[in-house]
Amino acid sequence: MKLLDRIAPTLEALSLAGLGAALAWMALSGRYGSFVPPSARLGILVSGVGLLACALALSSRLEVGEGEHTHGEHTHAPASSRRGLTRACVAILAALILILPFRVSPSELAATTISARAADTEDEAEADPGAPSEDSPTAPPASADGGAQSATPGGSQSGGVSQASSSGVLELTTENFAAQVEEFASHGKVHDGQRVELTGFVMSEDSARGQASIPRLTQEESFAVARMAIWCCAADAYAIGFAVRWDGAVPAADSWVRVRGTLRLRGAKALVIDAESVEVTSAPDPEFVIQKR
Repeated sequence: MKLLDRIAPTLEALSLAGLGAALAWMALSGRYGSFVPPSARLGILVSGVGLLACALALSSRLEVGEGEHTHGEHTHAPASSRRGLTRACVAILAALILILPFRVSPSELAATTISARAADTEDEAEADPGAPSEDSPTAPPASADGGAQSATPGGSQSGGVSQASSSGVLELTTENFAAQVEEFASHGKVHDGQRVELTGFVMSEDSARGQASIPRLTQEESFAVARMAIWCCAADAYAIGFAVRWDGAVPAADSWVRVRGTLRLRGAKALVIDAESVEVTSAPDPEFVIQKR
């Protein structure tokens, strides 16, 4: 037990230092890029530095503590050592989980919301058989300031969304993707016929089914193209995007593609792209888009 009394404090200090270093590395290397917004990286880095400071403070007390032990204090040493050893094991396990290579595909991330959203839709349909269907009018989404975004004919929009370029093509970027989708959903008739270009990941019919913000695929559409939108982190991520009509080969699910085509409104609110080109590309950095309240 005397050996454990000496090892436990040292192991606890080293484990805290390892966890702090892992957090700092994850924040600086961008490994959290698919799970938290950029604004959260500073907090993760500060947490890592704080743990490193705690490890340093704990290690500085080891030699002092060894010289100050009395016989009365030794009676409590075994319990204290076991607690320290437990804390060290937890910190080591957390550090290992952080640094292990892992990758969650967009469809796997979206799948966490499929069952819940599908169940909600079915419950609403059973409770209210006369409720509007996917292609019937719905209330426009609220913008960041709490009101609906407005639009005017000719491609001029408010609320922070972009305007078409001189070539008439409206590009959806990481910065404007979520706002632009909201704009299209709110004022689809205004934008029907607008040429668009965007990068997103491919969702198959099975993956897209049950996603509240992805139009249901019909026989006319080949796949859906989407981005994962988050409010604060991956825990609340959900897919937003478009159904795509494309006569060419369907790209593999979860592959990233650059789609250019014409926006069409199916029914009252289902957003569909008549694709002119679909090109496989690399994933953007970050892969998600920020959904503003």
